[in-house]
Amino acid sequence: MGARKDQSTSYSRLTQEEVEAFCAQWWFDLKFNPVVPGLDKSIDQCPTGSIALYYRHFDFSNLCHPFSIFVLNVLEYYRISFGQIHPRGLARFLHFESICRAAGYDPSLLSFLRFFRLAKNGDWFTFETSQSIIPFKMIWRHPDAVLNELEPSDSELDSWFIKSIRACPSRLHPFPEPLLVLWA
Repeated sequence: MGARKDQSTSYSRLTQEEVEAFCAQWWFDLKFNPVVPGLDKSIDQCPTGSIALYYRHFDFSNLCHPFSIFVLNVLEYYRISFGQIHPRGLARFLHFESICRAAGYDPSLLSFLRFFRLAKNGDWFTFETSQSIIPFKMIWRHPDAVLNELEPSDSELDSWFIKSIRACPSRLHPFPEPLLVLWA
């Protein structure tokens, strides 16, 4: 599959009523003043002070509000926003968070960096398996940027946790809501 260069040509088709119904379904308070972007505004034209979100981040990727500290740490570390992450990429890192919580661990940025790295596919960012799993590292972010974040050393991580995560890989798929509620 080729690089996806469609962020600047994809537009919302939602109405304001649909956005408000979305907020009710996903527990967003209307005090955040959710608005539909103009029909001629793409996600990469999000106004300053606003956060662009995709419905697919919630129904496919299992994103929940309020956002976890882990989610916010990953976004801050990579200096990216929700609107820049492909739903499959977001699903990968939320899946990692869920697996950690199911194993009784609080997910951390250091453990995440051991398994994943930021990658670019066209206009989108995503997360790929890190070089500790695959022996090469592709370097992308912005056409002019280089990704060279260091992976944590073995001594910085819980070795039992790393072994248990590697021993039980799981497929990427949406988790049922009752399971997400249980982990929250």
